Amino acid sequence: MLSREENDLLTSTGPERPLGVLMRRAWLPALLSRELPAPDGPPVRLQLLGERFVAFRDSTGRVGLLQEGCPHRLASLALGRNEDGGLRCVYHGWKYDVTGRCVDMPTERPGSRFADHIRAEAAAVREAGGIVWAYLGPPEHEPPFPAFPWLGLPATHCAVWKLLHECNYLQALERDVDFAHVRIAHRRLPEGAAADARLADIDRQDSAPRVEVERTRYGFRYATIYRPDEPTHQVRVAAFVLPCFLVLGPIDGHLVAMAFVPRDDESNWHFLVRYDPACPIDAATYAASRGLDNLDADGRKARNRDNAYRQDRAAMRTRTFNGIEGIIIEDHALAEIQGRRADRAREHLGATDAPVRALRALLLDAARAVVRGEPPLPWDEALPFDQIAGHTLTKPAAVPWQAVAPLPAALALAAEGDPSP
Repeated sequence: MLSREENDLLTSTGPERPLGVLMRRAWLPALLSRELPAPDGPPVRLQLLGERFVAFRDSTGRVGLLQEGCPHRLASLALGRNEDGGLRCVYHGWKYDVTGRCVDMPTERPGSRFADHIRAEAAAVREAGGIVWAYLGPPEHEPPFPAFPWLGLPATHCAVWKLLHECNYLQALERDVDFAHVRIAHRRLPEGAAADARLADIDRQDSAPRVEVERTRYGFRYATIYRPDEPTHQVRVAAFVLPCFLVLGPIDGHLVAMAFVPRDDESNWHFLVRYDPACPIDAATYAASRGLDNLDADGRKARNRDNAYRQDRAAMRTRTFNGIEGIIIEDHALAEIQGRRADRAREHLGATDAPVRALRALLLDAARAVVRGEPPLPWDEALPFDQIAGHTLTKPAAVPWQAVAPLPAALALAAEGDPSP
């Protein structure tokens, strides 16, 4: 378990908090490109890392991400006029371009240079993979853009969703580095199961996998080995990439990646990417099967904590372990029912929690590096993000999973005393 001080360190992401500094030093998904469908369209309010922003697409199609409050009198720019290459405040008409520069100030006399001294706080922004990415840290520390493999795929081969996740970001990450939950929480009872089917009927060889962790330059890989006492192993290998990304192996034939970006300390934005370099994605079918087809305009689930996820107790007796429809909705429920911000000082970790321990240790190391004034991210050059991969594999028990899914040398930690790869 963690101390309450460590728990606070890991779950607080405000501007002055170590984890907040860490998050601001990375490129993060901010919103979906389709939330800003057309030039000069309505601005979009957005909350990231406890701060309020407004996003807009200007007349030329460029995206800007500005502080929500106008620097004049702090009126919300979310109600502004998006016109002629900038966002104009409806209070006094001050206008800002995508870089935050004040380009017009109707309240000043002709010839005034006052506008030259006014800037709205603006994030660095890029669009890739159907996502608007933002860098919120100091310009002098801007890192290389993370060229994940799905970012260059055509839209037909890559589908992306954004959901509101009503809990601290760390609970979401901990759930998805924990594959041990999959064969319990997502269990479907066999067709024609008796009305008194019980979890006790599960084979413990299936529900108690062996879990191993391998540190890397970007974070760590974790392998879940199902039925570890049998001669042939089924293995899922996934990657955690600092500060909040997961790269999974093939699931139902396609690849999956995720990010859990803090909205504030009690909620996060879940970005879900499903992609396949070789063939198109049926996004509509996937969305319907996962519960992604019923979200409101703010990304909130129709089945949510307020209605107990519409849990079906009758279905729990004959069809599903948890009575909640849609795997993504199930996953959200698992993290959200821990509370908005879990108190880890009261928990008790087990044998399958090795990736959870690794996640916390890595984030604590990064947070303490911030406190010491050191770079919080573990690389000082562009990583080959396109080589970070997850795997689903079958292997003989005597063969290490690392031999079947080798880590590229450029992603491996250097041996102590050796230069970085």
